[in-house]
Amino acid sequence: MVTDTGADAYPKLLSTLRKHLGPSKLITAAVPGLPRDMLAFTSTTIPIILPSIDFFNIMTYDLMNRRDSQTLHHAGVQASLTSINAYLSAGVPASKLNVGFAFYVKYFRTDASPAGRKKCLDAWNINSGIGCPTGIMEDPKTGGDLGKTGGFSWHDGIPSEVSESFKAAKTSGKWDAERGGYGYWDEKENLWWTWENEKAIVEKVERVVKAKGIEGAFAWGLGEDGDEFEHLQTLNKAYNGLQAGRHARNEL
Repeated sequence: MVTDTGADAYPKLLSTLRKHLGPSKLITAAVPGLPRDMLAFTSTTIPIILPSIDFFNIMTYDLMNRRDSQTLHHAGVQASLTSINAYLSAGVPASKLNVGFAFYVKYFRTDASPAGRKKCLDAWNINSGIGCPTGIMEDPKTGGDLGKTGGFSWHDGIPSEVSESFKAAKTSGKWDAERGGYGYWDEKENLWWTWENEKAIVEKVERVVKAKGIEGAFAWGLGEDGDEFEHLQTLNKAYNGLQAGRHARNEL
């Protein structure tokens, strides 16, 4: 007996939902940002999916996770562009794509061995911290979290065990112009910090949303940026400025 895989069943599920909900209801989907996770979103399945979906929220964040073995920007501009290009290449029109922004901080334990620290120091000095080894962060058999990653939103309190390291990260991090991301490697604590600061948000709007003709943007999640909502304000300003420029061009 042959059964559908998840990738095969997903378009059928959406088609059934569309049939019963009718054409006037919005159906949206939050979909993977990493090409390695796009099992249900290929050039074969996308044409089947498109009639059922009004727009796709591309999760262009968590692009570094515990399955990785070296440091990356978790919501970097270049990695986000790779995500969007993958969906465009698979056949999703730009008008149905929304780019995701992360209103939270992530950190990862890096390899504390002498050899690992040497590689991390080189990565910090040469590549703005990218390529520092982390070691295994997820149990290869069970998929369990090995306790080497963490994160918190701007609305959360900073975990006490990393609060001093985070203070250093905010003041001594580096902007990676090549890959488009802000990060900091704490040599003392063997921690890699990665998040979207205000510069990263503006760059992502310019180099991804604008460059690819994307219509929308979203964040995970709005409440996580409280109480000051500085990142939301930055995103709104950048996106609204982009939309105003588009309208002005269309009126010429």
